[in-house]
Amino acid sequence: MNYIVLDFEWNQPLTEQDTITDPFPFDSEIIEIGAVKIDEDANVLDTFSIHLRPRIFRTLQHHIAKVTGLTQADLDRGEPIVQGLRRFMQWCGPDAEFAEWGMDDVPVLKQNLYLCNIDESKPTVWYDLQQVFLREHPRKEGEGMTLESVVTRLGLPMERQFHDALSDTLYTADVCRMLDLRAGLAAYPTEEESLRASLCPTPGDYRDFEVFHGYVEQYTWRTDPKIYTMSCPECGAPLKPDDVWLKKGSNSWYTLSQCPHCAGSSNAAGKGVFQRYKLARRDGLHWSYARCLQIPDDASLARWEKQRTAQLERMKARAEKQAAE
Repeated sequence: MNYIVLDFEWNQPLTEQDTITDPFPFDSEIIEIGAVKIDEDANVLDTFSIHLRPRIFRTLQHHIAKVTGLTQADLDRGEPIVQGLRRFMQWCGPDAEFAEWGMDDVPVLKQNLYLCNIDESKPTVWYDLQQVFLREHPRKEGEGMTLESVVTRLGLPMERQFHDALSDTLYTADVCRMLDLRAGLAAYPTEEESLRASLCPTPGDYRDFEVFHGYVEQYTWRTDPKIYTMSCPECGAPLKPDDVWLKKGSNSWYTLSQCPHCAGSSNAAGKGVFQRYKLARRDGLHWSYARCLQIPDDASLARWEKQRTAQLERMKARAEKQAAE
């Protein structure tokens, strides 16, 4: 198996008002691609490098110019973005698995492909090499995770500039050769495994974990009965969620749902069941929703009641403020 290690530099709008909002929020148009093909031991087999001429954000943003060293002339001389992206994807091949330092580049690539009317379904598999690195080198307090800081920490030669797309991919390959890359990629969690770990942390009694993929709208999980409706883990009857949903973290929600048949009984659903959701947009375009049920204990029920009461008070205060305006 060979892998594509990639790095992009992208231009951004000059002002917040210039950000694209339809069909999705977009503020990162690729202007430089650097990529290397590596084998399972991180030996470099081939390289790809190109400057692109953007269609949307045509004027080089000053911060991007400062970080990358690119000029407006570099953008103006670049290959038209549609043509360049097509050539890059052809170089990668149809079955390529991608890897990057972090998790920003592949979502940006898919957004750019979509806006250029190029098939954005590939890649289907990609890896965050920071996570592979941390598997062997756990992060210590005060240690940075930028590519430059890791290259410095490993004592690798620093013969190329950073924030040059091709140079950064070559540095990434250098780091990978210091790792057991085969073992790291073999142990890399799938999206489903990552969502399960986030939604169902131990300890806890979780039931009926499931993931739904490929949704354009962020909150379809609240309106689609297939996703929204869950069954009692004891008798199978449809659960009735509470009217109040509490947010946990950036994209997690939960409520206490009741079974009309089991409520008040001595079985696991007698005091209600937590209905939990975790949202993720890993590819930058499509939402995945993970859901599960959790059998509550007395401590989690007490937290729920306290937080629910506080949420109702906040909602009441907002309503009163709006009515007074």
